[in-house]
Amino acid sequence: MRHRRIRTAVEAEAVQFRGSPTILIDGRDPFGATGGVGLTCRLYATPDGLQGFPTVAQLVAVLV
Repeated sequence: MRHRRIRTAVEAEAVQFRGSPTILIDGRDPFGATGGVGLTCRLYATPDGLQGFPTVAQLVAVLV
């Protein structure tokens, strides 16, 4: 696992940062596209509505 800190809007745009937290697997976003890029919080669609992180079941599903 690798963490990367994005500190500026310019840096976010340069790396197409989709918001925090973003999980990439082999450089691919298994949870699909978001509404844009930038220094923002990310929301995930879960069975309980929008959340700031995917569920454990959703994470397992994209890893299997």
